[in-house]
Amino acid sequence: MAGGIPGKYHVDGLPVTKYLVPQECGMHMATDWVTVTRNQTLNNADPSHDDFQLTFSALPKQQLAFSCLPYTAEELENATHIEELPPLRRTVLTLYGAVRGVGGIDSWGADVEEQYHIPSHRDITFGFEIKGV
Repeated sequence: MAGGIPGKYHVDGLPVTKYLVPQECGMHMATDWVTVTRNQTLNNADPSHDDFQLTFSALPKQQLAFSCLPYTAEELENATHIEELPPLRRTVLTLYGAVRGVGGIDSWGADVEEQYHIPSHRDITFGFEIKGV
């Protein structure tokens, strides 16, 4: 997160990093709002190809984290190779009120440092607003 530059970014498609074993990627932290735009739907009753979008905004004095991928967490977890992922057909936006630190000190299962743990003894609440266009 220290290498990130605050700003407004546009990303075409829903990129998934081509890791040897598919995994969650693309976490965005300390976010005030995110807008997801699509120009197609799987609703056969809606033949329109006009853009439509949803904006998710953190409540005042709050921030959120998000990932936006074409797969569910279960699909990523169950695939042992990238070619085992299903065809692209949806947008999966996941909003987080808290995120545990990335990885461990090594790649052999060491826990993340204490400062990156999420406390289990207290509730974490966050709020957001959804606007459609």
